[in-house]
Amino acid sequence: MHKALLRSLETGALAEIGIVAFVVAFLLMVAWAFRLKPNERHHAKHQPLNDAEPVLSNASTNGHG
Repeated sequence: MHKALLRSLETGALAEIGIVAFVVAFLLMVAWAFRLKPNERHHAKHQPLNDAEPVLSNASTNGHG
């Protein structure tokens, strides 16, 4: 039953175009990542961690302790 259902679905050229587009985009991203200079790579690596202000512990901010 599952095989008959899968055979009846006709995805056509859109599925093939989607796979090719995904592979091309993935390869371009990999090529871009390998072309980064070391300082750019370091900046990108730590970017999500540098967005917010540093969080201090309660003991150092409330004056007790």
